[in-house]
Amino acid sequence: MPALPQFDSLKRQRHYIEIFDRGQTWYAFTAKSSAPWISLSTTHGTINKDQRLWVDVDWAKTPKGTSDGFVTISGAEREVTVKVETFNPETPTRASLQGFMEENGYVSMEAEHYTKKTSAGPGHWEKISDYGRTLSSMTIFPVTAKSVVPPQNSPCLEYRMYLSHSGTVEVETILAPTLNFVPGRSLRYAVSFDDQTPQMVDALARHSSADWETEVKDSVRQVKSSLTLAMPGYHTLKFWMVDPGVVLQKIVVDLGGVRPSYLGPPESYWPWQSQHLRP
Repeated sequence: MPALPQFDSLKRQRHYIEIFDRGQTWYAFTAKSSAPWISLSTTHGTINKDQRLWVDVDWAKTPKGTSDGFVTISGAEREVTVKVETFNPETPTRASLQGFMEENGYVSMEAEHYTKKTSAGPGHWEKISDYGRTLSSMTIFPVTAKSVVPPQNSPCLEYRMYLSHSGTVEVETILAPTLNFVPGRSLRYAVSFDDQTPQMVDALARHSSADWETEVKDSVRQVKSSLTLAMPGYHTLKFWMVDPGVVLQKIVVDLGGVRPSYLGPPESYWPWQSQHLRP
């Protein structure tokens, strides 16, 4: 059954169904929804070439939790039913959310949209505007900073989020392409949730000629690591400096919903999206 992308009460999306003509003559169509919380831009019309049927959700009428409904379109001696799925959590709400919100089984975050950053001595995180496939990047200055073992004296970026799932999660960091430019040293960082011990990650653990070719082709290096969460709810992902030279563009926390794509999933909802600014 065809399905629209999920609607959620935080983003308040609007989606459409494309109705088109594959023949030589026009035809009339009708559309109806299966639930009072599904709103359609029209319930009937005539198709000569094509027309978009916009689908909205009335959140005041939508049940809490995850709900399914349907839009049925009839015309040209055919009937097509399209699934409409909504996510309307009891908590958090738009007014109470403090951080990113899991949706569709993932949390996707641009590097510059951190919740908090912490410096350590001269080492500090700075934004590099317009350096990244989807927005920008964060890296350590000065570039001559000494390597450290977190959490001691390690500059840190924090990303607060609300998760509906627990268990093993995969954290994918999207980094700028790089080589092992320091003799005898790789390029490391560390990640952790909340008060967990930081997990050291070697960004160049796999660094064959084929790996480098993929980095150059895709303009990023993608590195994955697994962490475990005991329960759902609010969590803070921490990204620690170990070696200078790591250039972070994006972080994706995969709870089982990420699908293959070139740019990765779009950024998840967060309360400050209208500002797009960080100090």
